[in-house]
Amino acid sequence: MAHSLKIAVLGHDATSKLLAGGLQAAGAEVVGYDLKVPKRPTTPMAETVAEAVADADLVLSLNSSIVALRMAESAVPALKPGALFADLNAGTPAFKKKLAELFPSEVFLDVAVMGSIKEHGIATPLIVAGPSADALIAQLAPLGLTLEMVSDEIGEAAARELTRSVLTKCIAGVVVDYMWAAEQLGVTDWAYDELQREFNTMNAETAKGYLRETVHHVKRREIEMLDVVEMLEGAEYHSLFVPQTQLVYNKIYHSIPVPFSEPEEDDE
Repeated sequence: MAHSLKIAVLGHDATSKLLAGGLQAAGAEVVGYDLKVPKRPTTPMAETVAEAVADADLVLSLNSSIVALRMAESAVPALKPGALFADLNAGTPAFKKKLAELFPSEVFLDVAVMGSIKEHGIATPLIVAGPSADALIAQLAPLGLTLEMVSDEIGEAAARELTRSVLTKCIAGVVVDYMWAAEQLGVTDWAYDELQREFNTMNAETAKGYLRETVHHVKRREIEMLDVVEMLEGAEYHSLFVPQTQLVYNKIYHSIPVPFSEPEEDDE
């Protein structure tokens, strides 16, 4: 790079703070901004959004969807020609498109964080959508970031992030529901050990098995879930996820196709 990349990071909570510090350590010139003045900032801090972005080649907004619109609106008039604005906040595709409408053509980028910055730092995988995705990747890849362009259409990265949340957040919810049920039944320690064993055996084949075997044995599993409901009702625990799982099995039983569910060998 001919010069040090100047980056403005809008937001300075625990996550964006790590991102800003990581970018600075990687060689970028970073300035931050947050609605609240941080006690121990990892980078120089500006007093306003306009001050933060005025000289930036790239602006990264990572705060929350609640203030993302306000940040974007404040940044637009202060951006220098040629600067890019990337929104890394979780939000719907429609919201990302709304943000993009504030900016001149090819300035705004929809970026989704596909992992934990607290765990992986600036190496956390990012997926990028927008007409200038290649330009963003060219700027950040030399700093050690892992980026993938998924589309030139704003909203495509957001769609993937929120779809992934159906998996990750619902798994977390199921785990909590499972432990609540175990507590009510008096088997908490055993249930936690079993949880560890189950997760330790998970791999790509586990995922394929969920898709294939659930379809092939859905009636048997529907019956088993009736036993689960009866047991939990007897323990006076009302699961939040078991009824929803029963609805999923019911849809499968009534021939709603499941993507990537492989046929049994006998069916081929």
